[in-house]
Amino acid sequence: MSLNTASIEAAIKEIQSYQEWIKRKTTDFVERLANEGAIQALIGYESADYHGQKDVDVNVEDRGDNTFAIVASGETVLILEFGAGVTYGYGHPLAMQYGMGPGTYPGQKHAFDPQGWWLPPEAGGGHTYGNAPSMTMYNVGKDLRERMVEIAREVFSS
Repeated sequence: MSLNTASIEAAIKEIQSYQEWIKRKTTDFVERLANEGAIQALIGYESADYHGQKDVDVNVEDRGDNTFAIVASGETVLILEFGAGVTYGYGHPLAMQYGMGPGTYPGQKHAFDPQGWWLPPEAGGGHTYGNAPSMTMYNVGKDLRERMVEIAREVFSS
């Protein structure tokens, strides 16, 4: 670069172009993390052991400013994620932090019954002692943190 008007203007354009590239790639990176996490979450919730009908839906929400959220919704999400029942409903490392665990799900009547309970037909029917926590979102977060550098290299090198 020489110190003349044309050279300085060219350098400014090059820096602006690089800034735009960084912004695009950063958005691509964050969105890629969210999309991969959503796929993992959907698979995790679908494959979770549950004594009833699952109604989980997983989506990615663009919340602006390079912020994407993996959102799981449905009545069974909390049961699947954190577990239920005195027999199996413990073990999620974040349950206490979020006020979850046996007896905390709205409307629970049998959470601490060692005999288990019968599910109504609309919930799949059958006898259950509860469910172990699938820790789906917890595990998705761990996996994405472990793969973050690998994914960043893929996104920023393309």
